[in-house]
Amino acid sequence: MKWPKFTKEGFRKVKLPQDLYVEIFGHYSQGFAPEEVTHHTFFDDDYNAKVADGSIAVEGSETPRSLIDHIPDELINRWSDRLKPMMERWSNTSLTYSAGYGIREYIPNSILCCHRDRKDTHVISCIIFIDESPRGTNWPLEFVDHEKNIHKVVFERGDMLLYESLCPHSRITPFTGDYYRNMYFHWRPTDWDDSPYTGKVKYSCLQEVLDEEVQ
Repeated sequence: MKWPKFTKEGFRKVKLPQDLYVEIFGHYSQGFAPEEVTHHTFFDDDYNAKVADGSIAVEGSETPRSLIDHIPDELINRWSDRLKPMMERWSNTSLTYSAGYGIREYIPNSILCCHRDRKDTHVISCIIFIDESPRGTNWPLEFVDHEKNIHKVVFERGDMLLYESLCPHSRITPFTGDYYRNMYFHWRPTDWDDSPYTGKVKYSCLQEVLDEEVQ
């Protein structure tokens, strides 16, 4: 089994460019109105958990929820265009835009199950941290790099994570705050062929990732 490798480290935390910071947080300051986008919940055998869209489980709940504040396409497209050259420089790869989302909200006791992203479209990605309550909750993202080292990444306002999204990642510690909010953008290499990558993309725990044989 093999997975692609575009950078040495697989991820990098950087600061959001100032012009984007002004635009994104200017929009956010006008109000936050999330909608539930959970189309269905189901028990996922690979995760060994009941999940909603976005690989989200909620500890102790049979009704996990997925919430997004939708942002106009005009803004999403402008911000993705602004981010693309930065993502291409970091990955040393020509990229084609795949998807961008509004602001996703995670509710108390949320868990992000361990997964790799969609191998056909979500290959080079970024997370933009928006907000949390209370401040300083520091809900860690576990990121497994190419050498199977597990990194715990925490965020403050203005932070952005560039990451190879076919590397396993999760937030296995239940969120203890009131809310946690992120934005996501995804690209794929130009002329991308995902057919060589046929491995597992969902995991019940991080140990399952560490035990996996990868070329």
